[in-house]
Amino acid sequence: MPAGVTKAILMNKLGGRDSASKKVYLETYLASIREAHKLLKEAELLFDNDSYERAFFLGIAALEEISKSQMAADVFTGFIEEEQFKSAYRDHKKKLSRVEWIKIDGNSAAYLSYGKVSIKDFDFQKKLKSMYVDVDFVLKAITTPDESVTKEDAESIIKAVNVGLHRIYVVTEEYGEQIGTKGFMK
Repeated sequence: MPAGVTKAILMNKLGGRDSASKKVYLETYLASIREAHKLLKEAELLFDNDSYERAFFLGIAALEEISKSQMAADVFTGFIEEEQFKSAYRDHKKKLSRVEWIKIDGNSAAYLSYGKVSIKDFDFQKKLKSMYVDVDFVLKAITTPDESVTKEDAESIIKAVNVGLHRIYVVTEEYGEQIGTKGFMK
């Protein structure tokens, strides 16, 4: 069992919280982290094959999984209420706003070794444009995914996912903090 999960279970016990009644949130945390890793691998594969639009799409999806994992962990540890999770669970913009810390961390000095790639805003509309042809009926013009997403956009999102997953790993596994944002957003 990951160290951060063990600590969360211990802290729940010490705090008088019933971990068993929130087990679905722990399972959601673990599954979402696994899914974010899979989406990252797929995004990197697409990027390496010059499919920047779809790499961007999967990168944004991975960020949403990271967000979901942290919200689920926060419910499990009692940091937020279930209703907060449920209100953001299917809201893409809310999920992306909850991982803004990744942009801050990723653009800090600690991550300059990632080259000159900076993490840009997490643009949900660009996610949609990365997958579908967009039609402006007023201007009578179309925009294709390859016109909407650049190589730099894809690099930025892939870096963001790497930074987010790395930060979660370092804080929960190396520093031994409990899972969720309470462990590293003090």
